[in-house]
Amino acid sequence: MGINRQQLKHTRSKNSFPGYRHKKMVKIVAVALTALSIISLCGVYGNHAQWQTASQVQKQANHVQHAKRTGTNVEPIASEQVTEQVTKQGIQPDYSGQAGLVAKDKLLQLAQSKQPELLRGYVAMPSYGISEPIYEGTSNHVLAIGVGVNQPNQVFGKGSVTLFGHNMGDYNAIWPYKPTKFSAMQNMRSKDVAGQSIFLSDGQTAFEYRVTKLDEGVPVSELETRLANDTQANPAKVRLVACLEDEAYWQRVKGSHYTDFRADKRIILTGELISSKPVHQLKASLQRVLQTNR
Repeated sequence: MGINRQQLKHTRSKNSFPGYRHKKMVKIVAVALTALSIISLCGVYGNHAQWQTASQVQKQANHVQHAKRTGTNVEPIASEQVTEQVTKQGIQPDYSGQAGLVAKDKLLQLAQSKQPELLRGYVAMPSYGISEPIYEGTSNHVLAIGVGVNQPNQVFGKGSVTLFGHNMGDYNAIWPYKPTKFSAMQNMRSKDVAGQSIFLSDGQTAFEYRVTKLDEGVPVSELETRLANDTQANPAKVRLVACLEDEAYWQRVKGSHYTDFRADKRIILTGELISSKPVHQLKASLQRVLQTNR
């Protein structure tokens, strides 16, 4: 077969053009960088233990599935019903937990367990992606399947209500993962979170609180003193409490080969009650984050 000299001449001319080789090299580099980025992201997604664990726990801890698994109430009960349900269902709330994490395997076992708990309602903070069921007590099991009321006789919309929740270590998660439990509190800054809304629902009424204060690095002993002295708050308050995962915390965790998750300090987010209304009057999007549209 003969050589088309005209085509060969055109090819030589194209390849010898100064900008052609540069453009070709740019394309090659761009493709290579894209491939490396994908590989790196896959490595992050595949090997980030905290994100993986948090995601698995969240999937296992769906409150409707928990109710079906345990045969307990899928609808929240009021504070005045707790004593009756304790007797009726044989559930004894445990308020001793301090929101400290447990080892990965144990946390997953707790999320999957058939241990019954008393569902009290829901908490949501849409601006930070928080949406959790609230249970009576703060045991390790309660904090594996949602967040917990830290003392008996706490009534939503009255006095002081304190909720403990885990900081799962996924506060810096990126898609397809997202922060779970109260992890998003690690990212909060006073100037940004002030004035944001926190919603509590008992299944019938939604209570809106406005954030007034964010405290970081509060020692556990100081937190206990605050809570003991502020049960009759006026106006009504809500506190969200999670562990602070600072540098000292992670040094301990890594030094223990991820077996010691004790945290000595807490993050406390405080809000004051500003309004309440029937749940069915809320926007559909807010009803969803309060988990009332299941």
